[in-house]
Amino acid sequence: MRTFKLFLVFITLFTMSLSLLFAEVRPSSMPIGYSVNIQAITKEKMLYAKSLGIRYIELSNIGSLLNKDLSLKYDQDYWKVKIDSLKTILDATGVKVWSIHMPFSQKIDLSQITESQRTAVVQTHIELIKVLSALKPQIILFHPSYYLGNNERELRISQLVKSVIELNTETRRHNMQMVVENMLGPQLTVGERERPLMRTIAECETVFSLFPDDVGLAVDMCHIMNSELLIERFGSRVKTLHVSDGDGLSEAHYLPCNKLGKNNWNLIFAALEKINYTGVFMYECKYTDEKELKDCYDFLEADYNNYKLNNKRIEL
Repeated sequence: MRTFKLFLVFITLFTMSLSLLFAEVRPSSMPIGYSVNIQAITKEKMLYAKSLGIRYIELSNIGSLLNKDLSLKYDQDYWKVKIDSLKTILDATGVKVWSIHMPFSQKIDLSQITESQRTAVVQTHIELIKVLSALKPQIILFHPSYYLGNNERELRISQLVKSVIELNTETRRHNMQMVVENMLGPQLTVGERERPLMRTIAECETVFSLFPDDVGLAVDMCHIMNSELLIERFGSRVKTLHVSDGDGLSEAHYLPCNKLGKNNWNLIFAALEKINYTGVFMYECKYTDEKELKDCYDFLEADYNNYKLNNKRIEL
């Protein structure tokens, strides 16, 4: 009898071990993604992310694909092999490209004042879109500008609008959603320069009133304090996120659960729920291991659910 009981205990423990070994990661309410350098994608890296429940990526460091004159590095044969290689990795791992963060710099600025420079920047983006569209991203993300000279904002906005109209036509041709990201801007000026366009909610609204209606907003939660207000103001035009913590004063991009920033994540989650956000919870932050990203999301989601429950109790 004792031998039989021991056998039952062994079978029970063995079954539990198998269940833990093969159990799938608990799905999150929002799909999770993270920013990955296009030069750092490997099958092993993507398999690890997928094992944690991270199913989407945003491709970054796209500027590394360009020469100093903004032309594409290498020839068409190289790009076919490169893109096919990336597609093979993504198809094999089941990870999908949610978004592509287009390059930005003083030279790669959609608001360039000189028309020939502006059209050259637009053409560079179009060439990149043609190459990268084979990866089937849903979102193509642009910065509105780089830092500006003093008293240029109105002219820069008009130049940006031209570029956005042209690039929106191109992204739509490839069945992708164009978005423009809000930028950091606690004060108008930094030294001798003005901060980039779309530095406040009011300026975002002004600029977006001039864009085609189908251009979306990417909300960067490090670039502005109380990003929940920006989310609520733009509603259904919020198409993607850059998730990180900060104080709206610097490009800190902390992991939210490190508690180094000042974002109120319950209010952010509430705003996303209010506007029925259906996109990816896309991290653009510092981390050591991808597991931190999934664990952090689980913590934030659980904390928000408790917050909602407590608020309902107070209302009752």
